[in-house]
Amino acid sequence: MNTLEDMLLAEQARCRQLAREYAELGTASAFARALLEDCLRGADEAVQNRQLVAMQRALERLLRFQTLNHLAIQISHGVAPGPARRAPAPVQHRPMLPMQEQFFTWTRAA
Repeated sequence: MNTLEDMLLAEQARCRQLAREYAELGTASAFARALLEDCLRGADEAVQNRQLVAMQRALERLLRFQTLNHLAIQISHGVAPGPARRAPAPVQHRPMLPMQEQFFTWTRAA
């Protein structure tokens, strides 16, 4: 059975790998990388101080980071994606209605 500390250490390892992948993306992922590194620092402090509530919160925060789509990494390096996309369907416009005169009445608020 996994303890909270074991789960947190495993999640930290996954997120450290994710931070390396973010570094490959360059400046496009700078904000996400900063958030991830802040969460990792908080998790390290929680493990060192043996604070169970902080460890639980750190684990929940780290679990929110999703792994990168490898297509995003390829695109960031300038590699063209595999199959070409289909052209979007043409937009169908509704026919114009004839112009009609409109009358507005203005009243003062009491």
